[in-house]
Amino acid sequence: MPRPFLAVLAITLGLPFLILLAIISSASGVSASVLTSALGLVVMSVFLMLVVYEIKRIADLPPDAH
Repeated sequence: MPRPFLAVLAITLGLPFLILLAIISSASGVSASVLTSALGLVVMSVFLMLVVYEIKRIADLPPDAH
């Protein structure tokens, strides 16, 4: 998957989530630890996805290109 496509996908999925977090965080009944946990989960998921794609990209290289 090309990197520009991944960037657009991350913005398309991530921006609404961050806006939702901002709206929810303005509510008085929401704990900050819940928002921190959710943001940490999103960051870890994106990191793991990028690691998998990078490993796949390296594995798909020709043998002499390693």
